[in-house]
Amino acid sequence: MSNQPAPAPHHPAESKWRILALVLLPIVGILLVLLAIFLVRPRDAGVVTVVYTDGAPAGTTINTGDVIDATDPRAFIVPQVGYRYKVFISDESEDRASGVARLGGRVTFIPNGRRGQTAVVDLTRIGERVYEAVLVKVLSEVEMPPKAPPAPFAPRPGDPTAGIIAGAELDVVISEASSKNPETEGVAKVHGLVIFVNGVTQIGERVNVRIVERRERLAFAEPTGKPAGPAPEPVRRTSFQPRPGDRVIPGAEMDVVITEASAKNPDTEGVARVNGLVVFVQGATTIGERVNVRIVERGERAAVAELTGKPAAPAPAPVRRVFQPSPGDPVVPGAIMDVVITEPSGRNPDTEGVARVNGLVVFVQGATTIGERLNVRIVERGGRAAVAEPTGTPPGDVIRRAFIPSADDPAAAVIAGAEMDVVITERSTKNPETEGVAKVNGLVVFVNGATTVGERVNVRITARRERMAFAELTGKPAAPAPPPEAAPEASPPPPAEE
Repeated sequence: MSNQPAPAPHHPAESKWRILALVLLPIVGILLVLLAIFLVRPRDAGVVTVVYTDGAPAGTTINTGDVIDATDPRAFIVPQVGYRYKVFISDESEDRASGVARLGGRVTFIPNGRRGQTAVVDLTRIGERVYEAVLVKVLSEVEMPPKAPPAPFAPRPGDPTAGIIAGAELDVVISEASSKNPETEGVAKVHGLVIFVNGVTQIGERVNVRIVERRERLAFAEPTGKPAGPAPEPVRRTSFQPRPGDRVIPGAEMDVVITEASAKNPDTEGVARVNGLVVFVQGATTIGERVNVRIVERGERAAVAELTGKPAAPAPAPVRRVFQPSPGDPVVPGAIMDVVITEPSGRNPDTEGVARVNGLVVFVQGATTIGERLNVRIVERGGRAAVAEPTGTPPGDVIRRAFIPSADDPAAAVIAGAEMDVVITERSTKNPETEGVAKVNGLVVFVNGATTVGERVNVRITARRERMAFAELTGKPAAPAPPPEAAPEASPPPPAEE
């Protein structure tokens, strides 16, 4: 056996503490060094925010609370609307109407402020990029060195104001007074560019000026003393070009009817309509008056016309639609039949009675006795009623059905109730003193009351038969006769053969 002593037992916990101490000692040393550096560093003077109290009496628009000093750029300030600040105005706006200060590092515009002023202001608006404040009082003012002239503005290509640069001369019109110097400076605008004109304040005055300074959005000018040229003629829109076939064009003359007064000039102008187009007629204000006019101006939705002094032609006779009964209907104009008066007319009970034929109401003129049976002639037929007159023939003696022309009849339009223009070609052989004869597509028409051969008259057909018709004058003027068709020129004879 060996006599050497046994080795000391190994403790893992002691090894862990030793490793931890080796790691912490450098960290503690570094911290001590940093602390020593901080303690021996010279301290800067602290920034003190000075608060001034304004003893002036409170006004309706002036905040009279404490004044926060914002002249030190190192002061940490969070501007708030309604608070009062002491600021230094170091610059001015482009239009020279406002001073510019820095409040909390943000540009602040102060109307009527001047460079070099130390002033008290009320903050009135906090914008996204700039602030706005109201000048309360000027505390002091120092002379500032003149600002370096800005680089000459170079308009972009295509800028409509590219020619308005320093030295350029042009005519402008004063449109408003300058808000900064209303007594000595006027404002003109050219293509949206604001031009401040020194020495001209008369609104509407046209003056020749010379540009002395040009910036991006404004310019400054002074009068040249030269007379301004005449104002340019206003640019007039190109006249409306109507579609082919549109007859309402400048220079055209036509008859129109005044339908209403002009809303703009009711005392001197009336309104007519031509195919839906509004026509303002100068000098015609009587509603319903038919006048001859000349179109002087045409737009897309309206036209302007003036009176020609010529008489207007008579109004054309209205086209009257004639009711076409169904085949087999006995109640047609010209038909003769017996009816019984069943009741008085609600419209004319003293002169008219009512009968019914197959449910159709028939107004009989001159028959008012209820229950009376009489023979009548149908003179007019509508969709729901008819008008008849007594024939004077005892009932039961004559029953005549009205003639209804076929569709291929060349005189199919000549039926009882139709109105048309005809020409008297000869006198009636039976009644030459009171009756004339006209022809419509070969159909003989006896016209009562027209005997002058060649006369053109407007008539109403009272009865139609297969080979003839009877008519009476309507009293309306007949339309002018259409011009006769020119005979075709005869072709020259062929040259004789040699």
